[in-house]
Amino acid sequence: MKNKGSSFNKYLLENLKEDDQAVFLHIKNALASPDIEEDNDYLYLIKAIDDVATARGKTNFAEAVGLSRQGLHKILSGDSIPSIQNIIAILNALGLRFSVEQIQRVVTSDKPAKAFDVAQYVSIRIPKGSTCMKLQKIVYYSQVESLVHYKKPLFEEKILAWAAGPVVKEIFNEHRGHRYFGGISFGDTANLSMEQKSCIDWAVGKYGSLDGDMLSHLTHVEDPWKKAREGLPPDERSEKEITIESMIAYYSELPKYRELEEQTEEID
Repeated sequence: MKNKGSSFNKYLLENLKEDDQAVFLHIKNALASPDIEEDNDYLYLIKAIDDVATARGKTNFAEAVGLSRQGLHKILSGDSIPSIQNIIAILNALGLRFSVEQIQRVVTSDKPAKAFDVAQYVSIRIPKGSTCMKLQKIVYYSQVESLVHYKKPLFEEKILAWAAGPVVKEIFNEHRGHRYFGGISFGDTANLSMEQKSCIDWAVGKYGSLDGDMLSHLTHVEDPWKKAREGLPPDERSEKEITIESMIAYYSELPKYRELEEQTEEID
C-alpha cells in the first residue's frame, strides 16, 4: 500500500476509533474500489481491516474472531491466506455486516483463472531479472497451493512434465526463446480474485528466494513430476501431464505444507 504519511494515518486512526460510520465506509471503499494499480487489491482490503483493528485495539480481538493471536496476525500482515469465512468473522467482530456477495466479489472466484493471468501476477511478485524457469515453477506451486488449501484448481491449463520440471505450455509459448521474462506481458492481474492472488503470494513467499535451477531440482525429487516421467530418459521430451490428482495426493500429505514460517510478532 502507498504510504500517505504519518499525519494522515494518525487522523485516519482517530476517526476509526470512535466513528462507526467511518469504519463502515473505510471497509466499504476497500471492497468497492480495490487498489488495482498495485495489483494487490485483496491486500488493500486486509489493510483497511487492520486499520480498524489497530484503531480499536487488538486485545481479545483474535478470540472474538475465533482465531489464534498468531493466526490473526498472519492474516492482517498479509502472510496467511484468509478464507471468506475468516474475512466475514473478522468483519463481524468489528461490528460490520456485509453480504457474502460483496465480499465474494473481491475474495473468491466462481471459475478457475487463466494461466496467463497467473503468470502475469507471478511476474510482478518475483524479483526483476528472474528467469522464465523460475516463473514456471512458481506458477506450478501456486496451482499446488490452490489444490491443497481450497480443494480446487487455480487454473485449468495442463502442467506438463518436461525434462526441466513442470511447465505450462501456453505460458512457455509466450516466453519461448527468452531466458528472462522481462518485458513480456502474459495476462491481466485484475481478473484474479483474492483467493487466487493469495495462492500465488503463498508460493512466492515459500519459494521466491530460490532460483529457477533450484526450483527445477526440487520438483525433480517430488513425486508428481517423477511419476509423470516414469520410464523416460532424463532429457527426453514429453507431453505427459502432471495430474491434479497426483499433486493433491502428494502435497496434501506433507506435514505443515501450507504453513509459512511462524511469525513471532505480537498482534497488539
